[in-house]
Formats: sequence, structure tokens, C-alpha cells
Amino acid sequence: MRFWRFTRSFFLAEIREFEVVFWSIVFPLLLYVFLSAVLGGNGKAGGMSFNLGVVRNSTSAVGTMAISKTLDAVTGSEGPFVATPFASLEEALEQMKSGKQDVVAELGGELIPSSQSFPVRLHSISGKESSQVATNILELVFDKANLEVARLSDHGFKGIVIDTQAVAGSASSRSVDYKDYLFPSVALMMMLSVALLNSPLSLGFYRSSGTNRKIFTTPLRPLEFFAAHLVKLLITMLISLTLLYAMAWFIYGVRDGIFGLGFFLTLLLGMLSLISIGLVIAAIASKESSVMVIGQICYQIMMFMGGFFFPVMDLPWSVKWLVYLVPTTYLVELLRRGMGIQTMEMATIWLVTVPLAWMLISAGVFSLNFRKVMGHA
Repeated sequence: MRFWRFTRSFFLAEIREFEVVFWSIVFPLLLYVFLSAVLGGNGKAGGMSFNLGVVRNSTSAVGTMAISKTLDAVTGSEGPFVATPFASLEEALEQMKSGKQDVVAELGGELIPSSQSFPVRLHSISGKESSQVATNILELVFDKANLEVARLSDHGFKGIVIDTQAVAGSASSRSVDYKDYLFPSVALMMMLSVALLNSPLSLGFYRSSGTNRKIFTTPLRPLEFFAAHLVKLLITMLISLTLLYAMAWFIYGVRDGIFGLGFFLTLLLGMLSLISIGLVIAAIASKESSVMVIGQICYQIMMFMGGFFFPVMDLPWSVKWLVYLVPTTYLVELLRRGMGIQTMEMATIWLVTVPLAWMLISAGVFSLNFRKVMGHA
């Protein structure tokens, strides 16, 4: 009973601080609203960019010339397509099924062997909106290209004949809304604010002000104090996550994966690993100003190098090593996979092992400095 009364008082004293409420709860929710509104087009500025896989089979020279001019027009700097050539149709279709291509254009071949027409077969993912839109645009483009073919060819050439074929995609190729992509990022942002800023700052304040020593003259022991601190952090995180869930479910309609057992276990792993890192910050920083500086640096690195808002795997190696170092890279990917979204080619075991290693190492470092942090040395 004494422990819970102290924990309640501990929590209420901190939650009354405006900075704690704003940075831990309000700011991440506002950021979620703003980014979802601005970058709602699947995370792409302008929402109008499609990946096009191209497989070329040589046929009529006239048709090839017309097709090349057409593709150059739609894949240039002002065009809506980003073209990638493939040596085989099988390779291109595998890339499309994994979500890396929106549509595949098979140029030439033996689609209509009895005619002089230049055959084009468009392969799309059935049920994927971006793939269907890209296919419709290409059909219109190639229809217009027939005018160019007619101008360049003799009277016997019958132009471009288009055939479309839909294929089934894998789970990871589903269309991803940016609000879904962003949800794990905001959840981890809330944890980072509490674990790397609130936690070490409060521990540093109680240690530097001598509050800890006064508390320890009462029957309350250091381990009880520390346990109350952990419970306080977990309650703060759970309140912020509950509000985020309510917004995501009732306002944005985020997919059901956020209620899966694996998703909840990943959130728990994120809480424990990030809290452990925050405790290490409290152990190595002797002043509150130092805690703030170190905490902010770690917060920014883990947020931006963790791939919260944009892909990070294409960064140069001068900074990419940070992507592999920070635990948030693995946590955010693990959460997204729980929602059916995959953004990295990495085995799931590594997504669990790295944050777990951070948690165990950080807990070990903190345990060696426990008396110092508690102001009981």
C-alpha cells in the first residue's frame, strides 16, 4: 500500500508539469495529424509517382522506336513513372509482387504472331489501387503512341496492341497509407520522449536537489523508489499510447494489425529497451543540463536514423552505420511488419535481437551505477 501511494504521488507530481504532458502526449499527436495531412499520398510528395518495370522483347523496329519515345516522355524528370529495366519477365513480376514495382510493361513478343502489330502486355497487381491507376495511365499513353506509330510506319502496320493481365500480390505488396506507415513512428516517439527525456531528467533533479536522500530517511527504500519510477514511466507511456490508438482507430481508421499480440509485445520490448537507455543517460550525466543535451542528441538520432518518417537504407555509409546501430530502426520495422508492412530486407530475428541486446547491456550498465543514480552512494 505504501508503494502504490508513493507511486501515485510520484506520477501526479510529474504529470502536472506542462512540458511532460506536451512533449510526451500532445506534440506526437499533433505531429501525427500534420504529417498525415501533408504527406497522405502514400508518403510521396505530390502523391504522383509510380514504379514501372520494363521487359523488352525485340520485334518491329518501327514499334520499338515509337515505344522508346513514349517511355522517354513518361519517365523523364517531369514524368509520373520511374522505369527499371529487367532481363526477364519472371524477375520483374517477383519485384512487383513484393511491392517494389507498381506495374510491369512487357514490350514485344508473340502476343499476336499473325499480325504486324507491336504487342504490349501490362501486368498489374489485382486489388492494389496504385497499380491499377498506373496501368490505366499507361494504357492511355500507349493509345496515343499509336498515332506516332502510324506516322512512322507503312500502311500495313497496325499499331500497338495492348493486353492487360492482373496477378495476385503478396501481403507486403498491399497499398500502404501514410497514416499506417506513420503510426509505429509516433508510438515510438512517445516512448522516446518519456524514456530519454522525462526519466533521466526527473532522476537527475531528485539526485541533485537532495530529494532522494530525504526520501531515504523514511521507511521507503531505494529499490521501492526505483520501482515507483518505472511504474510511473509505464503509466505515462500507456496513457499516451491509449490516446494515439483512439485517434488512429476512430479518426484515421488504421488497419487492424495494431491490435495483434505481436504488435503489443513489440511495444513492450520498445518500452523496456528505451527506458533502459534512458537510465544509462541518468547514470553517465551528473548534471541536469548534461542530461538534456545527451537526451536530445540520442532522441534526434534514434528518430531520424531509425526511419520514422522516410526510408533510410539508401543513405551513404558515412551516416548509414547509425541506422544499423540504433534500436529504433529494428523496433519500427518490427511494428510495421506487425501491420503487414515491410520496408527492410532483414530477418525478423535481428529485429528482436538488437533491441533486446540494447536492453540487457543498458540494464547491466545501470545496475553498476544504481547507488549513484539513486543518490544513495
